[in-house]
Amino acid sequence: MKKNLAIDPVKNVESYNYVNCFEKPMGMILGNEQEGYQIDFFLVLKLLQCYLMECFDNESIFYTVEYNDALAYIFEDMLHMDMLIKKTDKAGLSQIIKETIDQGRFALVPGNLRFYPDSEYFDENDWKHLFLITGYDEEKQEFAVCDNTHEEDNDGSIYLAGTLDYFFVEKLFDEAVVSFGISSVWSIDVDKKAGYSGERHLKDVLDLYLFNRCEQPYKEIACIRMVQDKIRRGERLAVNVEGEEILKSMEFIFLRTIRYKEFFYKELSAKLRLMNFDGTIIKRIDSLSKDIAKQWQGIANSVLINYHLMQEFDMEDRVLKAVMKEKEMCHLLTRIKKELGG
Repeated sequence: MKKNLAIDPVKNVESYNYVNCFEKPMGMILGNEQEGYQIDFFLVLKLLQCYLMECFDNESIFYTVEYNDALAYIFEDMLHMDMLIKKTDKAGLSQIIKETIDQGRFALVPGNLRFYPDSEYFDENDWKHLFLITGYDEEKQEFAVCDNTHEEDNDGSIYLAGTLDYFFVEKLFDEAVVSFGISSVWSIDVDKKAGYSGERHLKDVLDLYLFNRCEQPYKEIACIRMVQDKIRRGERLAVNVEGEEILKSMEFIFLRTIRYKEFFYKELSAKLRLMNFDGTIIKRIDSLSKDIAKQWQGIANSVLINYHLMQEFDMEDRVLKAVMKEKEMCHLLTRIKKELGG
């Protein structure tokens, strides 16, 4: 017996600079159902990742290894979809995957790329990854997957159809259980979306942006202050950081925050285009978002150079200019919210 669910990887060609390997397959599943679902998913997720929010633990939002409060909020409260979580172990994994496929849902299976021979992390570092499994073939004992090639310097933009044998998937999953404490297979019930409204969703996103950010909402400023404190204490920038520790480093989070902010505004423009919103306002969002990203990127580069040199610095004037652009964007989104009737 065999079964394979159709999926088009071209529905999501963003690189890992903007969506990580846990987020990309979720977006791809939603994008194959409807373009608007993928946009709405990334709108909320990237907003939570690029601004300091009062309602979520910011430490858990970047790279999750389990279904956390932020993802529950996005799927259940914002998209009105169920994320089905099935706990399992190596022995029960293949059966759960096949049951999930038989029920018409893609299976999202965590694994550790340290044990994946084609991966740049093979035999070097633990590295978590979420495999998108689209089908199975009992006779060949293989799962159909949609995944990237895992070669060195592969940015994750392109996912391709392929196969992995049952034993290999079980091995990767078991090593993820050992290394990361993962023990779940995820699947999205895209059919359960009662109460979902694309326009209502955008209003809710704008409400989050306008009213639920922290009093000091800029993660970039938080990173700058952290660097200044480290310089004063004589704590040098960690070098030769490898594996999963890279994802926890302040340097990585600082630079990735700016990329995620850039992507948030790109998705906001895409959402407004889907709704046939005023093109002049969309162009202004695009222009402002480029200015915001450029200014924060320049500040980040200067801050990190000073950190490498352990040299105190003052970025107050440059930060003020970036914040002024942010406030201009805030006024523009307030206007959009009013035009939507909220």
